[in-house]
Amino acid sequence: MQPGIEFKEYFDNDKKKPKRRCLHIFIVPAIVADLERKRKAVQDVGGEVLRKLIKRTRLTIPEIGSLSELLDGELSEDIKIPISQNEIDLLQSKNVTDLCSLDDLRVLFRVSDTESATDFCIRAIFSPILNDKIPPDDGTEYSFVGLWDNCIRNLLEYLIPDGVSIRNCSKFTSTRDDRPDYGLILNNVCLFRGEEKSPTSTEDPKSELGRKFLWTYDPAPYVLGYYTHGPQVTFVAICRPVGGYAIPDVVDIVQSNLKFRSERVRHLLRIINLSCIINALQPVIGRRGIPEFKPVYRNDRMIEIRGTGVKKTYLFGNIQTRVQKLVNLYEKLVRKEVPNIDHLDCYNKESGSVHLSPKGLQVVPNNQQELLSVLHDDNDIYHRDIRWDNIIRRYDDPSKWFLIDWDDATEYPNSPAMHLTTEEHAPEVFTRNHRGEVDIWSVGKLIKNASTWITNLSEKITEFGIFC
Repeated sequence: MQPGIEFKEYFDNDKKKPKRRCLHIFIVPAIVADLERKRKAVQDVGGEVLRKLIKRTRLTIPEIGSLSELLDGELSEDIKIPISQNEIDLLQSKNVTDLCSLDDLRVLFRVSDTESATDFCIRAIFSPILNDKIPPDDGTEYSFVGLWDNCIRNLLEYLIPDGVSIRNCSKFTSTRDDRPDYGLILNNVCLFRGEEKSPTSTEDPKSELGRKFLWTYDPAPYVLGYYTHGPQVTFVAICRPVGGYAIPDVVDIVQSNLKFRSERVRHLLRIINLSCIINALQPVIGRRGIPEFKPVYRNDRMIEIRGTGVKKTYLFGNIQTRVQKLVNLYEKLVRKEVPNIDHLDCYNKESGSVHLSPKGLQVVPNNQQELLSVLHDDNDIYHRDIRWDNIIRRYDDPSKWFLIDWDDATEYPNSPAMHLTTEEHAPEVFTRNHRGEVDIWSVGKLIKNASTWITNLSEKITEFGIFC
């Protein structure tokens, strides 16, 4: 065969060998249209897959006894994640100490020649499955945070895009630590939280979940959470207390061992199913005005609703003096046996922080009976900032309310409180040596405001509000 193209090349300096050789190249034209068809046939449907997972039919809140079966429920074929045969082969493991079979993967994936969710999988799915570098059994708690985030937090943030994740970065330095190690906040409510320990820790993360918890989530029967000992992850339901107990019952649902690939696949399935329950809980509990576990800045202070109470931190001025003033005030309130108020649990003058309890529900009364239970008698200590924002309903008794935020409280004699607003406070509060009239005026304003949403409020109560 005569060469179509002749390539000249000197292979060596041996004069006895030919100085050039002929290379025959056969060019076989491809069917371009067929290649183009195959290229276009594989569509990236990662966005559609994620949308389907997020928009799954909203559940009614399941009974606790059915949660295990629900979390382990295999995805239906129409919402399983499509991947190629090469990818499914990559995810399998034939390691005798860490087997992961095709059957293990089928609960989450389906093989497809025409659809792919590779981009979504790379971001949220493949990494936790393929990451076999688990910290050692004697690893520190900090060394496991990457594993926990990779297997729990990251996928949840994709499935609940409106949620906000928080981590407790000051757990070893806080005066009083009642923040969870991890929490997912949705509409200002922490619907999912976790306590995490290293494999060698002697602490009990399950009991810690209950100890750091004050139930304020009615009418939901439970919220969700987890606890860990290294790679061992146990999902739990944190249940509404019954029988007068303040600490909730923490009920185990299912456990995963993230040390093994097949269990990590099963664990991701559980995260996907768990996201549906979180979304079902949210509308039942509703939205809160102040978020849990996220700092809110008001004037010269920072407020954070925590697990069992409220942390308040002064940011400016003589913070040590301000803390001491509040300590003195609460001591007087205790001596006077003033009812329906919050309590000072502990404080740190150096950081300017105080911890108050109990936390309650920031709601307004729905009827006249509830309104009357809110109002209380005047005392020699004048609050000066009685507003609905500072009246909280007790978590354990909806018929009881208490007054919070005593930062502006004073005794007689006193100075004008020029930092308060004229719209929400009595005119006398801006003058020297005012007395209980400032709180009486505020009670009247409470009644007048309540009359805008409480129907059939009695004429006498309405007149009292106007008179005040």
